[in-house]
Amino acid sequence: MDLFPAIDLQGGKVSRLLKGDFQECVQYPVDPLETALFFAKTGFRHLHIVDLDGARYGKPHHTHLIRDLASTGLSLQFGGGLREIEDIEHVLALGAARAMVGSLLYSSAGSAGRLFTLFGDRILPALDIKEGHAAVRGWSSLSELSTLKAIETLLEAGFTKALVTSIERDGTLSGPDIELYVSIIEEFPGFLVIAAGGISSCSDIEELEKIGCTGTVLGKSIYEGSIDPRKALKLVRPC
Repeated sequence: MDLFPAIDLQGGKVSRLLKGDFQECVQYPVDPLETALFFAKTGFRHLHIVDLDGARYGKPHHTHLIRDLASTGLSLQFGGGLREIEDIEHVLALGAARAMVGSLLYSSAGSAGRLFTLFGDRILPALDIKEGHAAVRGWSSLSELSTLKAIETLLEAGFTKALVTSIERDGTLSGPDIELYVSIIEEFPGFLVIAAGGISSCSDIEELEKIGCTGTVLGKSIYEGSIDPRKALKLVRPC
């Protein structure tokens, strides 16, 4: 299993939302680059970057940080406000290994297939689930696509992996939505799931690995000390 420590950015500061609510934002007194360097020195291989301002306003606001963050040697996945082809191209050119895309994938029939043709697996589909449906536009509205229908759309386009976030668990430290992930993995064997939302302990990581998730995002749990990043790495890469 891969672990993706997260840096969510609002106004240039490391921040976390509660259940995707921009009115429920906590900012942490840490520098984004220093935080990324800490993750690299600790032994992580990946970095999950969410541009919260981009997600909220529909245009990325923090692309100027990508080069410096990529210079840490971490493999970056960057998302938030990537609703135009040009913006996806820009973040990839700046050094992001993958662009996390949500709304644009589900915007119209054929849009997912077009994106896969253009970028292949350099796009990581972001499937943000609320009330059983895919949320779009910074989690501000729900699409007509159910969880399973959204994954069918991705598979038909050629994608074999997605970041699946339980919005109702995100930022709560209440544990991951195991039922959600089990339903996906059982319905679509071989489809790779990166879990996000609610992960609060090393036992949560172990449970996600046990049910077959290929990765998980760690955010608030690291910043508030409920997960020791070194212990988490030992779980997935034992000596």
